[in-house]
Amino acid sequence: MLSKYIIRLDDACPTMNRDNWKRIELLLNKYKVMPIVAVVPNNKDEKLIVDDINNNFWNDVKKWQNKNWEIALHGFEHKYVTKHKSIVPINDYSEFAGVSLEKQREKIREGMKIFQEHNIFCRVWIAPAHSFDKNTIKALREEANINIISDGIAWSPYYEHDMYWIPQQLWKPREMPFGTWTICYHPDEMKDKDFEILEDFLEKNSKKITSIDELTLNKKPKSLLEKSFEKIYWKLLEKKRQKDKKAS
Repeated sequence: MLSKYIIRLDDACPTMNRDNWKRIELLLNKYKVMPIVAVVPNNKDEKLIVDDINNNFWNDVKKWQNKNWEIALHGFEHKYVTKHKSIVPINDYSEFAGVSLEKQREKIREGMKIFQEHNIFCRVWIAPAHSFDKNTIKALREEANINIISDGIAWSPYYEHDMYWIPQQLWKPREMPFGTWTICYHPDEMKDKDFEILEDFLEKNSKKITSIDELTLNKKPKSLLEKSFEKIYWKLLEKKRQKDKKAS
């Protein structure tokens, strides 16, 4: 199986860094890349207030969707309210994990309502900070037509908790020998060097860049080898965290 890559852009909202987002949009257009875009419906996270409010934001989202960019629901307010264990153990803070099912249903419902008001179709969930629990999945099933999660560790899409999972394993371009790899960017934080590295990667791997529409999603569980890979991945991540903590 040859390697494939998906580009994911996180934290789109009306107060995002518009210069950076325009720059990455032009770059992706150049190489005909159709990314996943994680859109915050009702941002309350001060860290995402980079520019003044863009009153044309939802028109921009609609334009992205019209050119087959995949629009994902990225939480509701992107505001962390708990410290709780997540299905994906990357962070220990969350907008969703540990929150009651009733409250999670409300957040999902209100987020989808905003999308619907702006005629935005959504079938993909991306949790802020990768943090959510089984109640989140239940809320997604009850309040939205979402059946795909962009997250998790594996080297191919898999089916778990009644959801299709497209794994998200990378935060910078890296050539892999096989598998499907999602590279997550936060355009608000990108520097000139990040754009240069991304363009070089896209130029070299343009034929390997894919999108959700081009993937084959079926009810295949994660393989035993992938489960082993996942365990090693989390151990290495925790080792890196401890090393970074000591360095700081």
